[in-house]
Amino acid sequence: MKGKNVENISIDEKEELLVIFMEECAEATVEASKIIRFGRNDDEIGSLAKEVGDLLCMIDLLEEYGLINKQLLIQYSKAKRDKLKKWSNLSL
Repeated sequence: MKGKNVENISIDEKEELLVIFMEECAEATVEASKIIRFGRNDDEIGSLAKEVGDLLCMIDLLEEYGLINKQLLIQYSKAKRDKLKKWSNLSL
């Protein structure tokens, strides 16, 4: 699907897209929390993977609708990784 011009989508459509994105973020948060609370098992890992997959779909849709730019996402992702290398205890 060719990207949509953000000016050409209705407020209702944009709001719906953003609300669904927010809901998917919350669902991924819940699944991550369950792994911390209850431990890592196949069901929980599968649920987290499903929710992250849903988020990836929404990120693609945000790009298709012209609300985000994938090239900027890549740039910001690399910058975040660099910050994590410096400020977190993760082995990156």
